[in-house]
Amino acid sequence: MLLARSSGLLILLLAGRAGFSQKITPGYIVTAGQDSLRGAIVIHEEAAQQKQVDFITARGNQRQRLDAYQLKAYGYTTEQDTVRYIAVSMNLGRDGGKTERLFLRQLLAGPAELYQYRYSRDYFAQPSRIATEVSRTPNLTIPVNTAHPPVAVSRFTPVPASLLVFPPLSATSARAGTGISLLLRRHGQPGFTETTWWNFPTDAMTYFADCPALALDLQAKRYHARDLPQLVRRYNSCQGAPAH
Repeated sequence: MLLARSSGLLILLLAGRAGFSQKITPGYIVTAGQDSLRGAIVIHEEAAQQKQVDFITARGNQRQRLDAYQLKAYGYTTEQDTVRYIAVSMNLGRDGGKTERLFLRQLLAGPAELYQYRYSRDYFAQPSRIATEVSRTPNLTIPVNTAHPPVAVSRFTPVPASLLVFPPLSATSARAGTGISLLLRRHGQPGFTETTWWNFPTDAMTYFADCPALALDLQAKRYHARDLPQLVRRYNSCQGAPAH
């Protein structure tokens, strides 16, 4: 109770000092130089949080807008959950096929990592407008000085709305139109596997083949596509990782 009350007082104090009334919650950032800084996070719509994060320093005297070129991760707590975003590199099929840096929400960590990617269900409604805006957008890459990571610089340069809207990763995702894709990644490897188009359970059996007991249960159709988080937990346990 005392901890919760202290966190609540911290939030009110930071909000007052920062001079705004948006929803904020205790959180942290991990810089490109591996420094972990605590403070508070301003909560935005989830797709926007894939592009950038608004961080308030612990003293409440500075609000910083940071992106995935500057940070390795950020996270925050709510009454319902602990939320963690990881900076990743992905080719989203736009801006000439250039690799982009963004944050993905990590749902599960371990030998197999599960991520959530948010995309706009009507992204292709006006493709020419979006393509034009993206082509005119300056390169947002920021040089990283590992000795002095650039987290002390407030960056409020307006970001084009088109870059806060993310495309579906495949034609299957576009047809499904759910606005959410679940992605798998092997720990330490760069590539992601989109599970939206999986032929379940066949593709799941292939992905989790190095856990024979799980593969057998998949073959016996004891799991469904909606059970993916449970599958990942069991797979990670099979690999000797603690539950997350």
